[in-house]
Amino acid sequence: MTEGATRRFPIRYAIQRWSDGKWFYGSFFVILVVLIAIKLYQKQPIVSFIPVTVLDGAILLAFWLMRLVSYVEITDDGLRVRYLLRHAELPYSALARVRRQPLEVAFQPAERRRFVNRFVRRLAREPAAYIRLDRRQADLIESAERQLGPRLVAGADIVVPIVDVDDFIAQIKDRLRGQAS
Repeated sequence: MTEGATRRFPIRYAIQRWSDGKWFYGSFFVILVVLIAIKLYQKQPIVSFIPVTVLDGAILLAFWLMRLVSYVEITDDGLRVRYLLRHAELPYSALARVRRQPLEVAFQPAERRRFVNRFVRRLAREPAAYIRLDRRQADLIESAERQLGPRLVAGADIVVPIVDVDDFIAQIKDRLRGQAS
């Protein structure tokens, strides 16, 4: 990766939500459009179909936008973690290490089991990036949990199931080594 370049790694929770939603709401949208076309062809009123079609289209658009704004981005200054409307900026100096582990490891403690939803269950055996924050910066850890939410922050780790975990970890380790020297 060249200096000045950024790389985004999509968060798989949002990708999975989009994949699920596009089939259910997408097929419903197509059915509604076909029904509207039939009603128009038969010269019958379509007023009752319009609000449902618009709502379904809005839900599809929301899932698509969620997928676009949920990512971990590597920049020159640090990491940018965005998940839906939540975000956190993490300088490289605040990172202690990064590692790859199955997502289910983060949800094994009893106090974290309440955060398991169907997306976590489906991705449980898949690899996730565990970004360890420097424990000496307790205010940063609290801030990250407040900004990202307890599902993504487990103690001093930010746990995100992302696409291309191995590539992400290699790039972060290169950045951390570059900072150390």
